[in-house]
Amino acid sequence: MSHKAREVHHPLKGIAFMLLATLNFTAADSLGKLVAEHYPVSQATLLRCVLGMLFIGAYAAARGQFYHFRTRRPAWHVLRGCVHVTLVVCLFYGLKHIPLAEVISIVFANPFIVALLSPLLLAEKVSRQSWMAIGFGFIGVLIIARPTPDHFHLAHLACLVAATGMAVLIITARRLADTESVLSLNFFLYPIPILLTTFWALPEWLTPSFMDWLVFAAMALTSSLAVIFVTQAMHYARPAVVAPIDYLRLAWTPLIGYLFWGEVPDALIWLGIVAILISGIYIVRQSRMVPEVGVEQIFQKPGVRSQKTE
Repeated sequence: MSHKAREVHHPLKGIAFMLLATLNFTAADSLGKLVAEHYPVSQATLLRCVLGMLFIGAYAAARGQFYHFRTRRPAWHVLRGCVHVTLVVCLFYGLKHIPLAEVISIVFANPFIVALLSPLLLAEKVSRQSWMAIGFGFIGVLIIARPTPDHFHLAHLACLVAATGMAVLIITARRLADTESVLSLNFFLYPIPILLTTFWALPEWLTPSFMDWLVFAAMALTSSLAVIFVTQAMHYARPAVVAPIDYLRLAWTPLIGYLFWGEVPDALIWLGIVAILISGIYIVRQSRMVPEVGVEQIFQKPGVRSQKTE
């Protein structure tokens, strides 16, 4: 049975895996805020990347899939690593300084940015309706960031940079999907950030307690599991079906922010969240805007295209 057939006939499995991914992303975001409150951004970034790389390596070892780390495009992985370190640093900076709900809401601008960059980098056409959705979504971001002296923080801008970084990683993953496996696309995100942040982190290093090491490990593990579950979801159902489920995070993170940090989003924050939710779901349901990089690429040899049809 073809991969396409399995996607069509197992949408419930795809939805279940995306729900698991969303739960793990939410846990990783919450643990990231906890870490960012007590440790320097440089150290949080370094440990997140080291532990993430170890988890992906352990996953490959358990499945005997080290051959998937072979690459034909090392320069692209260097570029993606530089983007990734910027993304993670900006994300931790945002988590350190502004409420969790605001961080995640702005980060969810990445589908708009993917759509915005697709004509330039992928030569894809964007419909008039999608352009309207992009504009509507960015209005939501502006409502949340509110560039006024009593609300705006540099962290809001940092989160928008993180969202842009995510969009670039999505687009480059799509361009590299014909020769690179999902494992290599994720594993090689980490070496450059580790190299760049090691010397930055060491002078301000704070030795974690045993419990804090567990928090760091849980953050890296949930992030890695989330990526695996997303690719599994894309394997069983089309992106247009499962991607909108990830927007549940926009409901869960304000609740977690309230329960653990006493953060209460005001009416304008909720208005911005609703605008991002509506426009984001519209865009991701335009399947051509979503990179179809599925878990099947983990199981095929690099350089061999999937036989999926459009």
